[in-house]
This record gives sequence, C-alpha cells and structure tokens, in this order.
Amino acid sequence: MAGLFGWACWKRRGEPFVGRFGIALAVAVWALFGVYEGYMYFWSRTVIAPIRVDLLLLTPILYAVTILGLVQAFMRRRTLNRSGRS
Repeated sequence: MAGLFGWACWKRRGEPFVGRFGIALAVAVWALFGVYEGYMYFWSRTVIAPIRVDLLLLTPILYAVTILGLVQAFMRRRTLNRSGRS
C-alpha cells in the first residue's frame, strides 16, 4: 500500500505539499505499519500463542488514513481536470 500511495504522491510532485499531504501521510503510516508488522512477525515466533490485540487499535487508523489518501488523490485530480489542466 505504501508503494501505491508513494507513486500517487510522486505523480503530483509539481503541486504544493498541502495538496498532497493526505497522500504523504498515507505513505508514512503504511510504511511504519510495514516495519511494525515485520517486527511483530519475528516476535510471534518467540511466543506460544500470540494474541494481536494491537490490531484493534491499528486497523481503524489504517482505514481512516487510507480513505483520506484516496479521497485526496481523486479530489485533487478531479479539481485539476475541471480547471482545464491535466
């Protein structure tokens, strides 16, 4: 996911940062989540029955950031198309 949002942010590199803040936030959160999941994978190998209660907190945050990034990516693109630029 971080790669897809990174690509969307890179495609809009000529715009001001404010116009792509939600996309950049999604890149950062998904990249941090990927690192965290890698750590948790190796941690889960050291315990007998890992119970991942942390995902109850992280999943809604990931959903919210993903929706924010998608909305900002499509709304900004739509706004540019209406003004005559592409």
